[in-house]
Amino acid sequence: MKKLFIQFYLLLFACFLVMTLLVGLVYKMTAERAGRQSMNDLMASSLYLMRTELREIPPHDWNKTIDNLDLNLSFKLHIEPMSRYTLTPENMRRLRAGEIVALDDQYTFLQHIPRSHYVLSVGPIPYLFYLHQMRLLDIALLAFIGMSLALPVFIWMRPHWKEMQKLERAAQRFGQGDLDSRTHFDNTSSLYRLGIAFNQMAENIKLLVASKKQLIDGIAHELRTPLVRLRYRLEMSDNLTENEAAALNRDISQLEGLIEELLTYARLDRPKVDLKIQHIDLAHWLTGRIDDVRSLHPEHSIELDIPQQENQGYADLRLMERVLDNLVNNGLRYSVRRLRISLWFDGSMGMMQVEDDGPGIPPEEREHVFEPFVRLDPSRDRATGGCGLGLAIVYSIAQAFRGTVTIDSSPLGGASVRFCWPVTQAPRTFPPALLKGSSNE
Repeated sequence: MKKLFIQFYLLLFACFLVMTLLVGLVYKMTAERAGRQSMNDLMASSLYLMRTELREIPPHDWNKTIDNLDLNLSFKLHIEPMSRYTLTPENMRRLRAGEIVALDDQYTFLQHIPRSHYVLSVGPIPYLFYLHQMRLLDIALLAFIGMSLALPVFIWMRPHWKEMQKLERAAQRFGQGDLDSRTHFDNTSSLYRLGIAFNQMAENIKLLVASKKQLIDGIAHELRTPLVRLRYRLEMSDNLTENEAAALNRDISQLEGLIEELLTYARLDRPKVDLKIQHIDLAHWLTGRIDDVRSLHPEHSIELDIPQQENQGYADLRLMERVLDNLVNNGLRYSVRRLRISLWFDGSMGMMQVEDDGPGIPPEEREHVFEPFVRLDPSRDRATGGCGLGLAIVYSIAQAFRGTVTIDSSPLGGASVRFCWPVTQAPRTFPPALLKGSSNE
């Protein structure tokens, strides 16, 4: 609110200041000019009368004569030598020409006495002093009014700011996955129509998300049903050779894997991901999983690097298994022979890294490696298998954990994929960030 208040206040004060200066300019060009002209006429008449009185009197008696006159004036009249005053060349020229010269800094008027080196001095004039004091008063009054503008601005802005905060909180809840979050304003509120627009937007987004979920679930169901029938009929068929049957079974398995990956990716891409956080002995869990991988892939040299330290932390076991499976399968798919899996802790962060001795990923392609269905040519194409969603799912899980996943070069010669997540106990749900997308190695 502070920033908005200052901006609005400065704008209002600037407008007020410009308006005041314009009014002051008009005043200066009219009232002050008319007052100065009236004063000049009055002074000219007074000076003419004084010169008339002093015409027959010697100069050394002029001041005594003026003092003896009963003029009842609010200012003093006296005769001074012209040399007593320091005048600009322009004022000196005007004075010698018989014009009245005003010394604003001394609140005094001067007029030259003809055929002499004297001037008739009138002042100080209270009127001029009053004008000067008025300028100071105007400035003080202007500053006071400018400061007093802050109060009505604050009074006007405070309810608007509260309503804006209410709308902001609703938007934050909605962004964190609470699709039922709505906001309501009174009919008299200036944000009433904005609140209606927000609620309509939220309702439309909720319907779109629900429609997307329903569509994906429906497609998965419709695809699985003919696949099951196809596999059943394949098993019952006697007209296929063993190689043809194996190829068909492999294709069906790939389709089933694609459906499963699409469902997983769709679940992770929802506004809120439910996490089942539990305490896990990560070293024991990883050792068991890698032993299973070794038994299935004896042709690969699979190394496991786990430092001898406390390796217990919090994570969602189901999602961690998916991360490990996707990273290991990626490494096996593109490695030549060696694969290394590492696990260690760095403060409150857990680090799991999978390295291979394959062709690796060029640095310029690492920005796109997490986009779904993107494949890197020429070494990574559909002939290697996979559905192109492995790293996309890993990235989504990292976002759900509020962790990171990065790709670098490996000392083995291929790619190194590092998955980092907080191993301290965490909430059961996290809103994932917007996905950059994903791609398999």
